[in-house]
Amino acid sequence: TPFCPPCSPMACRMPSFTHITRTVSPLSFPENNRLHFFRFRRFKMDAIMDSISLPTQLLPCLAIPFVELFPDLCLGWWTPPSLNLNQYKKMWYLRVALQFIAWFPVFEMILPLFDDGDGGHFSLLVIGTVVSIAFRNVLMNKQIQRVASTPLWKSNLPREKREALFVVITSSKPTDINNFDEIVTRYVSLPTKVAGGVMYGIVHLLHQHLADDDKMKLMAVFGAFVVGGTGINGTRHGSIGIDCFFRCMFGAAYIGILHYLAEVSDIVLIKGIK
Repeated sequence: TPFCPPCSPMACRMPSFTHITRTVSPLSFPENNRLHFFRFRRFKMDAIMDSISLPTQLLPCLAIPFVELFPDLCLGWWTPPSLNLNQYKKMWYLRVALQFIAWFPVFEMILPLFDDGDGGHFSLLVIGTVVSIAFRNVLMNKQIQRVASTPLWKSNLPREKREALFVVITSSKPTDINNFDEIVTRYVSLPTKVAGGVMYGIVHLLHQHLADDDKMKLMAVFGAFVVGGTGINGTRHGSIGIDCFFRCMFGAAYIGILHYLAEVSDIVLIKGIK
C-alpha cells in the first residue's frame, strides 16, 4: 500500500488504514510494526489539519470559539455556567475588544468579495456587527443588574437553586414600562439575532462563489453553527456534557466557516489575477 514502508512485508498484508485506526490499538501491534501505526495516525491528523488550514490573517478569529470553550474566562458571548456575574460584568471591556479584534480580519477578507455596487451590503454587515457587540454588552449589564437586585439572589442559595433562579429571572420579561433599566432587558436576545443575521449574510456571500458540493457542506456547517449557538444558550446551566457538546459543535462550525472564507478568498484572488 502507499502508506506501508517497504521494510515491513507484514505491513503490506494489513487491513486498510481506516480499519486499523478504528479497531487496532498501538499496544496490539508487534514492536517492529508499532512505529507504522503512529505513522498512520500522524498521516491521518496531517490530512485533517491540511483540509481545514487557515491563513495567518484569520488566526485572531479563533479567539471566539476559544473563549466559548473556556466560559469561566468570562470573555464569551454568553454568561458563564458558573454564574460568576460580577466577574463577567467587570470583563466587559476585554470582551468587547476581543470581539472587535476577532471580527476585523473577517471583514478585511470579505471586502474584495463584494462587487463595486455592493458597498451598501458590506456596510450593513459591519454596522450589524458593531451594533450587536455594543448592545449585547449594554443589555447584558442591565440583565445582570436585574438579577443581582433580586432579594432572593443575595441569600445563600445552593448552586442548583441559584441556577434555577437565574433561569427564571432571565426568562421572565419585565412589565414595568416606567422602569427603563428593566424594560430594556426584554430585548437582551436581539443582539444575538442580529449577529446571527450577519453570519448568514457572510455565508450567503460565500455560497455564491463555491461549487455545488462545497455549497452543501457550507450550509451544513452553518446549520451546525446555529444549532451549537442555540444549544449553548439553552443548556449552559443544565447538563455539563451536553453544554460541552454544543460548545464544541459551535467552535468546529465557526472554524469551518472561516475555512470556506479562506477558500473563497483564494478563488476570487485567482480569478482577479487571470
